[in-house]
Amino acid sequence: MTEGIESAPREEPTVFARDAAVMAVGTAISRITGFLRYAALAYVLGLTLRFGQTNLPSTYSLANSMPNMIYDLVLGGIIASLFIPVFVEYLSTRSREEAWYIASSATNISMIVLAVVTALGIVASPLIIRLMTLFGSYSAGDVTTQVVRDQASFLLRFFVPQIIFYGLSAIFGGLLNSHRHFTAPAFAPIANNMVVIGTVIIFHFLPGPRDNYLHLVVLAVGTTAGVLAQALVQIPALLRIGVRYRPVLDFRHPAIRKIGRLAIPLLGYILLWQVGTWVVFALAIQVDGGVPSYQYAQMFFQLPYGIFAVSIITAIFPAMSEHAALSKMSRFKDTMNMGIRSTLLIIVPCAVVYLTLSEPIIRFLLEHGFFKTGDTELLSGVLFYFALGLIPYSIDMLLTKTFYSMQDTRTPMFINCFVVAINIGANLLFFHLMGVKGLALGFATAYLFSMLIDGTVLRIRLGRLGGNRVLSTALKTLVAAAAMTAVIYASNYLIAELHPAGGLWRDLLEMLLPMAEGIVVFFLVAHALGMEELDALKSMLARLLGRLTQHRRGA
Repeated sequence: MTEGIESAPREEPTVFARDAAVMAVGTAISRITGFLRYAALAYVLGLTLRFGQTNLPSTYSLANSMPNMIYDLVLGGIIASLFIPVFVEYLSTRSREEAWYIASSATNISMIVLAVVTALGIVASPLIIRLMTLFGSYSAGDVTTQVVRDQASFLLRFFVPQIIFYGLSAIFGGLLNSHRHFTAPAFAPIANNMVVIGTVIIFHFLPGPRDNYLHLVVLAVGTTAGVLAQALVQIPALLRIGVRYRPVLDFRHPAIRKIGRLAIPLLGYILLWQVGTWVVFALAIQVDGGVPSYQYAQMFFQLPYGIFAVSIITAIFPAMSEHAALSKMSRFKDTMNMGIRSTLLIIVPCAVVYLTLSEPIIRFLLEHGFFKTGDTELLSGVLFYFALGLIPYSIDMLLTKTFYSMQDTRTPMFINCFVVAINIGANLLFFHLMGVKGLALGFATAYLFSMLIDGTVLRIRLGRLGGNRVLSTALKTLVAAAAMTAVIYASNYLIAELHPAGGLWRDLLEMLLPMAEGIVVFFLVAHALGMEELDALKSMLARLLGRLTQHRRGA
């Protein structure tokens, strides 16, 4: 009998709710501190040159996006999407000793590759930034394209080592998730955010102009130190699960060869998507505040996705990987179906909030310090069009993970060829019509097509997926969303009539009251329609509150 992981059924709704709740607590705190991080940066930098009077918002955002892009291109997708299924397969069907041998070898190979890429990235920083500003960048006064490039290149040299730390963090998180330990990986980004917030506070109180050498070094070093902290805080949890690290490099092991074989199409997938990302940044840098407004809007976009959809996906991914490895396809499809329906129920009201309240939200939360009214108008417009893609994006990420749980990386790559072409074409068209808002609309358009294609291919491959249950959930959710939208607009009208004067309290009321009323109405209508997914959501929220209570008592 192999020494694998226990074979008790894990697709039970209560177990799913427990795992999702663990993820949701950590991810919620992570996203909240992530928002505070962006809010702190917005306060000291602003969004545009016009109000912030420094080009740091664009150069910082551009340079800090590069390590993520390079890491994802080199190994990020392989670690996140291939390492867990293969490791889970060996834990399920072989010995723990062999599984940890594979993990050690994969970790060592990854670190060598990432170290080489990091060294090359430091040397090639000016070339990388030149590539990202190939179409040119905005010019205002003495801020020319070359000034932007020089400052971004300086920052990038400090940011490139993040590639190694992102790799370590992903490997540690994958190992822990494979053992159904979700807490440490979910809470790890909090350390990153807190380090950066502390860095911004130091940056704010430093003497001299905000773009002098000392300010730039502090901002750059502190940002990279945050990613290092994100990796290191997971080590105690690894030690508790009995990590068995070995200094080995075994390129011939069947599991390593399998990962390498599966990685080829996945790298193609990632390369294609990074081409699309390059187009986004190369276009956005031409608009003053274009890059930070796109990234700040993505931050808001990622809040509900990261708290709810990622929690659901991460909770069901190991279970789907195990069901696929053991050929339990009925349970596999049931788990996927439950994930889709739960995602719809929780993401639709979030999309409605952004579509109806994007400007009040940004005005209250960010319009402080160097972040001015013009910045709010720019960012809220970008966020509105991002919100159109929140539902298809969340569902598509789950469907893509479904392919990976079956250890199929080839199909997503082929699908992505079409999706990237759609994305690039939409970005070029909409950018020239709408500016940075067009890039957000291009994002939403691409993921709508991606969701439809992924779902069609899975239906052909796996047969019936319980589409009637998904359709029923979708229709009921849309009815609840319509009621929610009506309540929000009615509430906004009453606030405008009863409280015409502006101010901070008016901003808070305009954001909070319609949102609260709308969400209450949404779930009341969902309950009246008898949506069965509410039971799983209630169980998840009960466990989430239980976790929060435990953490409060522990504190």
